[in-house]
Amino acid sequence: MYLQGFETREVTDIPVRALVKSAGGILHKKEATVAPYEITSWPKFSLTDGPICVFGILRGTGTLIAKCISLKQNFYYFDHAYLFGNRHENSSFYGDKIYRLTKNWFHIREVQTLNQEERKRIANYKNKIKLKSWKKSGEYILVCPPSNFVVRYFNLHNWLDNTVNVLEKNSDRKIKIRGKDSVNSLESDIDNAWAVVTSQSNVAIDALIRGKPSFCDKISMALPLSLTDFAKIEQPIYPDTREQFIETLLANQFTLKEIENGTAWEKVK
Repeated sequence: MYLQGFETREVTDIPVRALVKSAGGILHKKEATVAPYEITSWPKFSLTDGPICVFGILRGTGTLIAKCISLKQNFYYFDHAYLFGNRHENSSFYGDKIYRLTKNWFHIREVQTLNQEERKRIANYKNKIKLKSWKKSGEYILVCPPSNFVVRYFNLHNWLDNTVNVLEKNSDRKIKIRGKDSVNSLESDIDNAWAVVTSQSNVAIDALIRGKPSFCDKISMALPLSLTDFAKIEQPIYPDTREQFIETLLANQFTLKEIENGTAWEKVK
């Protein structure tokens, strides 16, 4: 069996092509770039021929992932980096494009024990992250709803209403909703919050770094350090494993060079 990569659009094809080449797999080229909610056409393929590699959940990749889950076929998933990323542009910190890469889910959802080589690879980046002490106070509960893409894919259409309803029943605190288009300072919104509530947003990472407790859904990368029962909003947890959590996130994101030279494939395969 071999790794099968699926193109969708040029900017997201870059890491997919690099991983497939480093793994000695095959690339299924797109016939054309389609709109986000449309399905890309690829030449004939079979998901049973081997694991797949895709970027994101749009243009048909989400459908491929769902089929892989149904078939119990492995899939490898690229998306924007957890930390120090710049979407599809070079990271000003890494000096290269950087992406997160996970196996059989959209995020890494456990705290890993890294080997010596992995620790060496992330050392410079880890040293740039300063964890703030836990702060057990705040003016409001900060709620960050999922994007429209995530809402549609995971069927979270009532997530915001349901979340606010649970929070209001279990806390007298003010609820502040921060949308994706907010122009307010994220750091300020987090620093003045009692806790941060997300579905699977990277905001949870920012909250944990800045010393604010996290509540999230089970699909989130913040799962190991968060409560998933929003009814417990007044009894948040303050884990002592934040350093290991940050190390895990850093160890599961890779520069384009590390994807091309096989470092990423060696880690996730």
